[in-house]
Amino acid sequence: MATWTRQSQETGGKYQFSGQFVVTQTVKQELTKVEIIGIYYDILKFVEEQGGIDYLQVYIDEQGRKLFFIDQLSTDMIQSGEYREEDNCCTLLFAHEY
Repeated sequence: MATWTRQSQETGGKYQFSGQFVVTQTVKQELTKVEIIGIYYDILKFVEEQGGIDYLQVYIDEQGRKLFFIDQLSTDMIQSGEYREEDNCCTLLFAHEY
C-alpha cells in the first residue's frame, strides 16, 4: 500500500468536495479501498480546516505516481442552484487520465 501525500495548493478557493465522490476505473484497480478512503477523508478534513479549498488537489506517492482530485462546483455555484445535480461531483483520477 502506498503513502499518498497531498501537495500544497497553488491558490485558495471555495470548493467543498461535497458532491458525489467518483473514482476512475484505473484508480479502483491500482489503489486499495483504504488508500482511496484515506485520500477522501484527508480532503474533507482539509476543507473543514480551510473553510474551502482550490478545485484541484494533487497527491503524490513515494513512487512518484500522481493523483488529481477535482471538484466540479464551487460553493457559489451550488448556492446559485443553477446546476444539474449530476454535475455536483468530485473525481479522483491519475494525472495521466486527465
